[in-house]
Amino acid sequence: MRIAGWPGRWLELCSAVLVAVVVIICAGHMWTAPLLLEPLLAVPPALAGIGAATVYRPLGYGAASLLAAVIVAAAATGATRALPAATIVAVVLVTAVASAGTAIGVRKEQRFANVISVAEAAQRAVLRPLPPRLGPLELGVVYLAAAADAQVGGDLYEVVRTPFGIRMIVGDVRGKGLGAVEVAADVLGVFREVAHEVHTLAELARRLDAGLSRRWGEHEEFVTALFVEIEPEAGRLTVYTCGHPPPMLMSPDGEGGRIVTVLEVPAPAPPLGMLTLGDSSGAGRTLFFKPNDQLLLYTDGVTEARDREREFYPLDKRLADLGVPDGDAAGGRQPGLLELLREDLLRYSGAPLKDDAALLLVRAPQAWPAPRGNRAEQAPPR
Repeated sequence: MRIAGWPGRWLELCSAVLVAVVVIICAGHMWTAPLLLEPLLAVPPALAGIGAATVYRPLGYGAASLLAAVIVAAAATGATRALPAATIVAVVLVTAVASAGTAIGVRKEQRFANVISVAEAAQRAVLRPLPPRLGPLELGVVYLAAAADAQVGGDLYEVVRTPFGIRMIVGDVRGKGLGAVEVAADVLGVFREVAHEVHTLAELARRLDAGLSRRWGEHEEFVTALFVEIEPEAGRLTVYTCGHPPPMLMSPDGEGGRIVTVLEVPAPAPPLGMLTLGDSSGAGRTLFFKPNDQLLLYTDGVTEARDREREFYPLDKRLADLGVPDGDAAGGRQPGLLELLREDLLRYSGAPLKDDAALLLVRAPQAWPAPRGNRAEQAPPR
């Protein structure tokens, strides 16, 4: 990376002052006793190679130091001539080593950047943009990439409209890099097909688990996943958890604020790829999704973000305290709350996140559509 701002100017100033002092003292013989400062001329090219983006920087500083060493050697007399000569050799060697190190570092950085860019492009291709509205539901999504030097993760999300209702998934693949993106692509591909065929979220999870086990079982890959089904005509919400953090339900409190409820299930099922290793009977929960309710699905990159005291991000408390902009309150638009949450999360961590984080926000309409025929069912109480 390039040295920018005051660190770069400080390095240049120190190097210039060092060269000037050595030239003035040694060439002008201002001191009666020799200070033997000539070896310091090898320092500027060594410092210039730290964090340099090209080899021209250490080469330039090396040339300036070499010129100063030659001037000192030409002005030296008697027994002091050997030290400037050795300084010239030292400057040449240090400049060569710093330039070679910079060239190797730049090459590795470029290779790493190419790998990351390929992974990010693959991830963007896998995570298709969501529509702002699907049926009566309003949707909003925010994806936060991890720090620049971290590998791309395997966070995934999708929302589809099926004969059984609007179904969605949020998940997190174990591991990083292109391998995780490939697993995420497989999971989303199966979800987009099977979600239209099976009647329950439990069966949907079993189908994805079977596909994942056949494809990646030998590599012991697994995916934490959260499934949600919303039936607009019944105003009903079903949650099914496979080792994933629970969603947050936000309801208006009637006074301009919101009540946040963590939708825990009785007993989450194991992650996909390991589903057959545990009991899945308590992994589901059904409740009423009231008009103007909001549902937040997310990955563990959100709740595992830490502040300077190493405390985890308290998502439920932050959601209850976050205000709503005027435009969001008036128009019922989701990006306002998501943007507030994004800014609050980054401000809390004080630095780029260590892991990718995805946030999917769903909002119920002000009134559910009227039921057609006898298809509507009485939604269960909370």
